[in-house]
Amino acid sequence: MRIKATKMDGCGNSFLVVDEMRTPLAGFDRAQIANALATQHDTDGILYVDRQQDFPTMRIFDSDGTEETMCGNGLRCATRYFRDAYIPTDRFSILTGDGKKDVFVHDGLVEVNLGEARSYQQIDQHLHFVFTGVPHVVVIGSSLDEETARAVGRSLREEKSLCEFVGHPEGVNVNFIWRDEESISVRTYEVGVENITQSCGTGSAASAFVASRVFGTAFPIITHSLGGKLEIKDNDGHLSISGLTRYQGKVIGFVNTLHPKSVSPTFHWPRDYAWLSM
Repeated sequence: MRIKATKMDGCGNSFLVVDEMRTPLAGFDRAQIANALATQHDTDGILYVDRQQDFPTMRIFDSDGTEETMCGNGLRCATRYFRDAYIPTDRFSILTGDGKKDVFVHDGLVEVNLGEARSYQQIDQHLHFVFTGVPHVVVIGSSLDEETARAVGRSLREEKSLCEFVGHPEGVNVNFIWRDEESISVRTYEVGVENITQSCGTGSAASAFVASRVFGTAFPIITHSLGGKLEIKDNDGHLSISGLTRYQGKVIGFVNTLHPKSVSPTFHWPRDYAWLSM
């Protein structure tokens, strides 16, 4: 089976956009397709965009085949794709696994509203938890190299007692933050990618939320990741992220079987998808 897709990135966080309005995949195994395409094209995830009841929708699958409820940079890329291909207005909404999200394209930037930060708690002096569409642990510290962030991030991501304590046995994303000259720097170890990514939108929002509480940093907050910077705003308690997106080109991926058994991600656990309530 041959799948056409558009490769995009938001601050280096890379995705393949599969347009189901042009390539319907109902009845096919999206997890298996996502795993194959991400491996072939070295991307962090696959975005399936479609319309449901005439409403723009986005589903995000990690490179290991796990479907997540939300992805901030993925949503920004989907917003840019919908705006350029289908929607003539700069403000609209997209339905995601975490519910409906308001989005906005302006001055070459894409801004998306992730909603309220949820379930915040301080675990210890340096460790915090907050849900921004997916679960995030935020570690307060000082500058560290990528190799150290990867090793410690993997350790915390796999810590069963921590994941169960915050109510997410499927695993948590891990963010390391420290102050820099402009605002804060962030390194994120992502579930499903199982590595440090160039950027993480929901992780940047979670990190900014924690920084506002711990450091007293005022919004808007600029977060610096390996792939670039995002601006995080607080709009009446709702967090939005804004930054650049980029097209990398058209690609073709191949899947050997049409109706295979679903892949089983290493740390699979059912998520609470908004789709299930529709």
